[in-house]
Amino acid sequence: MTRGRLLIALAVVVAAVIYVALVGGAPAYRNPVLANDAPDPSVIRAPDGGYFAYTTQAYFGAQFVNLPILRSADLVSWELVGDAFPENPEWAVGSPGDMWAPHMSAWEDGTYRLYFSASRRDGGEMAIGVASAQSPTGPFVDSGGPIVTGPTFSAIDPFVLDADGTRYLYWGSAGQPISAQELSADGLSLVGEPVEVLWRSADPYEGLIEGAWVTMHDDMYYLIYSGDACCGTEAHYALMVARSASPFGPYTRSADNPILAANDQFNAPGHHAAIEGPDGSDWVLYHAMIRPETSVRSLMLDRIDWVDGWPVINGGNGPSTCSPSAPHGPPLPRLPCGD
Repeated sequence: MTRGRLLIALAVVVAAVIYVALVGGAPAYRNPVLANDAPDPSVIRAPDGGYFAYTTQAYFGAQFVNLPILRSADLVSWELVGDAFPENPEWAVGSPGDMWAPHMSAWEDGTYRLYFSASRRDGGEMAIGVASAQSPTGPFVDSGGPIVTGPTFSAIDPFVLDADGTRYLYWGSAGQPISAQELSADGLSLVGEPVEVLWRSADPYEGLIEGAWVTMHDDMYYLIYSGDACCGTEAHYALMVARSASPFGPYTRSADNPILAANDQFNAPGHHAAIEGPDGSDWVLYHAMIRPETSVRSLMLDRIDWVDGWPVINGGNGPSTCSPSAPHGPPLPRLPCGD
């Protein structure tokens, strides 16, 4: 190598080091962002700017965790920091009973509500409970009983929308519609009657619909949901979207559904959470299986782009393997993914 080329190579290395130091992390990221079973994530941003994610029960090594709590500074690097329910509430089947699809919601008084799906002891139907805590990591105190029950597996996948100070609980699965109902001021009970906001259709991936998450954009409500078989050797799962001017609908489906489906690298992506990243963009955390895996649902991350009033994920090409647009701030140009 000539002296000139050596100086150029050294300059490139130094520039890359300075760049990474300025950004505060790697200039690109690869999926999965957590190669561990982490199904059905919910995510919040804490007052210190960090992120907490909550997932369906999973093993971390030999440790079984009822409701895993994960922490990240940037949505890319995640670590297990706790179990929201080391012991199931009294009304639910004991650990390792079914504890699924939690949703975390921050309250104006600085407290937190964790909504979760669990099997009832008195009959085995799935139900949705709620627990409170002073911190994103708990300890969480159950309210004393479920606020929604079955039939069968229809009462799972809770999501809470805060719309101008009024909160709504969404849920649904098992061939039933996604329903919504107003929450009480303290978030521990429901008000009024449930409204069926979206029924399954004859479209692909809609044998059942579940995993609702409502995102607001340009004064519209975007209900992004999953269907229809999340797991196993016959998994067939994807994300779809419908939008409305009201939390209760009516919702109009996108003509471009599904907005996130399987590709050559990843199968059965779905059950997402949406959050604004430190770069100011909208991002989705979701689970998917790395082919040829048929059981472990790893944690994935991709950016939402808004095109003609609809969300687009990775250009419609399924889960990304690598993204040059990691959600780091400040919004500087990113280095390429590389090999």
